[in-house]
Amino acid sequence: MSQYVEGPTRTFSCSGAIGQFLRVKTPASLAVAGATDVELGTIERAAFAALDRRAVRLRTADGTCKMVAAGDFVVGATLYGAAAGKVDNVANSNRVGIALEAATADGDVIEVLRSPGALALGLKGVEAHTAGDTLTAAESGSMHTNTGAGDAIALVLPAATVGLEFFFQVGAAQELQIDPDGTETISLPSTGVAGAAGKYLVADAIGETVHLICAIAGTWGCFGYTGTWTAQG
Repeated sequence: MSQYVEGPTRTFSCSGAIGQFLRVKTPASLAVAGATDVELGTIERAAFAALDRRAVRLRTADGTCKMVAAGDFVVGATLYGAAAGKVDNVANSNRVGIALEAATADGDVIEVLRSPGALALGLKGVEAHTAGDTLTAAESGSMHTNTGAGDAIALVLPAATVGLEFFFQVGAAQELQIDPDGTETISLPSTGVAGAAGKYLVADAIGETVHLICAIAGTWGCFGYTGTWTAQG
């Protein structure tokens, strides 16, 4: 007989030992979710062996949930799936939610507010730029890198319109400059303070990432980053 639940949790059988509050997948036999796996939810109590039955807080549940950090990040960071069922602020196609508590080390348990519809959104695409380019509003939700670039490149953002968002990652050890349109501003990731009008944001170490969203017209806010991003002097 088929069944359904109206509450925030559902019980599943586990495939083996699983730590508390990790992201889990595979309803037939729960397993730890990978970085880009769309999880069922988070396991409420640790499992110690195969066939243990445990409640999972479903990803569709109201309210907040507890998750396990894969590294350090600040309150308000945009979180993504990370390896071993954890979450981190390193951008990928599996956006999970927003950190309501800071994490200081791998293994910290923190409170997370899931982003509405985040698991269904994903990235619209990843583009590697070897030369400067001007992005368009239609590309909102996509990731842009400088992979393959042999020199500094500048990527110009479209006009900052509420709801637009872009992801960036340094893929080559060259300056990746993110330039606001006209006299608009970009918040400095480390402080959240807006840079000077028309000044770009820049990083040059492979693996550095930043997630920019326009929540206030004319300005770009940082909702997650890794590495060191600085404002144009």
